Amino acid sequence: MQWKLTRGKFRPRLLNFVSSLDDSSVQSVSQKAFLSLPDISKAISELTVLKGVGPATASAVLAAYAPETAPFMSDEAMVAALGSSKDYSLKQYLLLVEKLQSKSKVGEELSSMGDSFRPSDVERALWSSAVGVKLQSSQTAPDNKIKGSNKRKRKH
Repeated sequence: MQWKLTRGKFRPRLLNFVSSLDDSSVQSVSQKAFLSLPDISKAISELTVLKGVGPATASAVLAAYAPETAPFMSDEAMVAALGSSKDYSLKQYLLLVEKLQSKSKVGEELSSMGDSFRPSDVERALWSSAVGVKLQSSQTAPDNKIKGSNKRKRKH
């Protein structure tokens, strides 16, 4: 959960929910989910029985366990691949997985070195790009105006 919160919007209640779960139930549920793969829908459904775990959090767990199958449901990847990041449903996640799997296959076809691209690789690239753009714009935006400068255009 801590990793997920560093990649997305901070939601302190989620941390409280997850902290209240006992280790044995988390292990049992996680095992069932991992055994459900490659059926992503079933694996997500298994994990979301835990309090505070929705499709986005479940995708983080699956991405850590099986990055070749399940990418993380980051807002940045959802915006880039689907045009929206507000719907955190299983249906929306499955659409994201489909898009990222398709993009990962295109990446493999374009690679001259025979590199393997996983859906998680595509998600991380989309996330990195979006974060890079935000960082770049935040570094340049405040410096656009020089304080105390009252320059006026000259009239010729």
